[in-house]
Amino acid sequence: MTAASGAVAVALAAAALAAGVVGAGSAGGPQASAATAKSAAAKPPIKKKKIPFGPKRRREMAAYSQRHYGDNTFALTAPQVIVQHYAVAGSLGAIHRIFAPDRPDPELGELPNVCSHYAVGPTGKIWQFVSLSIRCRHTVGLNHTSIGIEHVGYSDQDILRRPAQLKASLRLTQYLQCRFGIALENVIGHNESLSSPFHMELIPSLRDQTHGDFKRASMDKFRRKLAARGPC
Repeated sequence: MTAASGAVAVALAAAALAAGVVGAGSAGGPQASAATAKSAAAKPPIKKKKIPFGPKRRREMAAYSQRHYGDNTFALTAPQVIVQHYAVAGSLGAIHRIFAPDRPDPELGELPNVCSHYAVGPTGKIWQFVSLSIRCRHTVGLNHTSIGIEHVGYSDQDILRRPAQLKASLRLTQYLQCRFGIALENVIGHNESLSSPFHMELIPSLRDQTHGDFKRASMDKFRRKLAARGPC
């Protein structure tokens, strides 16, 4: 992942509902999900390592949103999607150093610079880079309604084969699901971005733009493990 990312199997969604996973379309809705988050999906340990996101970067994010989504705001409200990425970087610090400077990204050349809300390291450490009230540029077509989670690593399998990192990622994802009432099928990999029902892109040349990280097969494994953690 740097600049910005198939349909989720119906069977997975059905399995999640059978397991009682609460989502935006489930009985009880987001309010019921958020109300039970503290007891059933406790917030994991998170270290705040915020990147600079002052007035200038916020104005740039609002302008980006106007160009790509038609709304002039930097605010992230009621997110509907969680997008998983791997960073092609070897440490949490390296990811932070990529996101911190506010410069045009090397892929699309736009401001503000790319970022994600969180990153998860190989030992299970979680860093938060940006407040959940602010939009981050991590997935073309979904930045207006998604939370981005980066992972230290160079492939899907790097993360799936590291027990501590995978466990921390699942804990963080479930906590966010429960907090915002995000359905299992809306926990996706960057590579699945084009099939999201929330995907929207006003610039024609970017409507098919996505990335290769966290393909569907990898995310199917991730979602099964996420559903196995139980409901909110």
